[in-house]
Amino acid sequence: MAGCSLSAYCPEYVGKTVTYLKSFYPDLSVIQQCCGKPLYYIGEQKKFEKKFNALVDTIEDCEVDEMIMACQGCLSMIRKTDRVKSVSLWTTLDQIGLPKEAIGKAASSDMVFTIQDSCPTRHETDIHQAVIHILRELGYTVKLAKSSGEKTLCCGLGGMCGVTNPKLAKKAMTHRVNSLPTKNIVTYCASCRSAMMNGGGQSWHLLDLIWGPVIMQGDHCPENVLNSTYTSWKNRYRTKRILEHA
Repeated sequence: MAGCSLSAYCPEYVGKTVTYLKSFYPDLSVIQQCCGKPLYYIGEQKKFEKKFNALVDTIEDCEVDEMIMACQGCLSMIRKTDRVKSVSLWTTLDQIGLPKEAIGKAASSDMVFTIQDSCPTRHETDIHQAVIHILRELGYTVKLAKSSGEKTLCCGLGGMCGVTNPKLAKKAMTHRVNSLPTKNIVTYCASCRSAMMNGGGQSWHLLDLIWGPVIMQGDHCPENVLNSTYTSWKNRYRTKRILEHA
C-alpha cells in the first residue's frame, strides 16, 4: 500500500518499487485505497470509521497475510486495528537489501543530507534506523538533526493543519526547515517532502534516491507536484495504470 500522497508524487518509482518487491514476494498485490486519516484528524469519526472499515474489509477479503506500508500515516492508521498485520516498506527494504545497482551508487556524491522523520512513526525507531542505513548504503553522507527520530518536529501538515490553518502550517514548515542542519532534506513521506519545500528547503523522497539519478551539491529537487490538486489526482491515476502492468 503506497498511500495517496506517494501515489500522487512519483508513479514511476512506486511502480519500480512494486516490481522489485515482487522478485521477493511473487504473490504481492497492491491496494490503492484511502486509509481515512484526513477524516480522523478533522474529527469526522463516523465517516472515518466507514472508510477505514471498508479498507480493512478489502484487506481481509483479499486474504492478505501482511501489508507492506510505504506511507507512515497509513501505517499508523492500520496499526489501530489488530485485524491486519503490517510492516513498513523501509524496514522491509533494509532487510531484503537494495537493488544491486543502487548499492554504493552515490559513493562519489558530495551531497550531505539531513532527514525529516515523520510524526506518525515518531516512536518507530526501527524505521528511523532503516532509513539511515539505506541512505548510507546508497553512499550518501547523513547529518542528523538534534530534533530527529523520537524528537522529530512536525513538518507543518500534521492534523490537517495545511487545510484548516494554512498560515500556521506555513509557519511550522519554515520553522522546521530552519531547525535542520542543512536545507538538503530527505523524507520518507511525500507530504513531508512537500512541506519541506514549502518551508524553503530542497527535499527529496527516499525513493528518488533509490531509483533516480545521483544527487550532488547544487542539484535541485523535483518540483512540488502536491501543491497542484490536478497534478496530484492525475498522478494517482497514472500510478494505478502503471501498477496494472507491474
